[in-house]
Amino acid sequence: MRKKGYTLIELVMSISLLVIVLLGGTAIFFRSLRSSGISDIQSSVNNNLRTLDEMIEGVLRYGTVTRLVGLDDLDIERDDCLLAGDNGVTGKAIVIRDSWGATAQYTRGVDIENERGYVSSNSAIISNPEIDVTNLEFLWYCRSGVNDKIKLLIEAKTEESSGETISGKIDKDINMLNSGIN
Repeated sequence: MRKKGYTLIELVMSISLLVIVLLGGTAIFFRSLRSSGISDIQSSVNNNLRTLDEMIEGVLRYGTVTRLVGLDDLDIERDDCLLAGDNGVTGKAIVIRDSWGATAQYTRGVDIENERGYVSSNSAIISNPEIDVTNLEFLWYCRSGVNDKIKLLIEAKTEESSGETISGKIDKDINMLNSGIN
């Protein structure tokens, strides 16, 4: 008569299968947890960019361009923009007279100590220090008889603790309601 029970081989096989399933489940869990963390950081970068965009867009939409600081650091005035025609002119900083008559200047600076880019308005930093603003560009389109248009480009990144870089970008056209009709 044979005793009921499991053989050693059956026990080893079942424990091996259990270990494989648990290791696979643990790997999936940690991958999901890491993905969730990256998703949170990406969401934070995008939210910071949207906030920055809203601050700048509000002034641009209702303001009047005074001048643009070109990529070569030369000032670009309205006549230069009109001469450029449909191509527009590109700059790294913009000076706007807002709807209340005050002047606002938006530019990108670099914090040498922290090696991070930021956006400032009239020398006050307006971007969140959590993100590194890598690019700020304005493309100004103007023609006689129609409202001016600005193409705003903001690019930023942040580095996760694991060293992975998360980046975001705002690239939009803004119709200026008070600028350009001659």
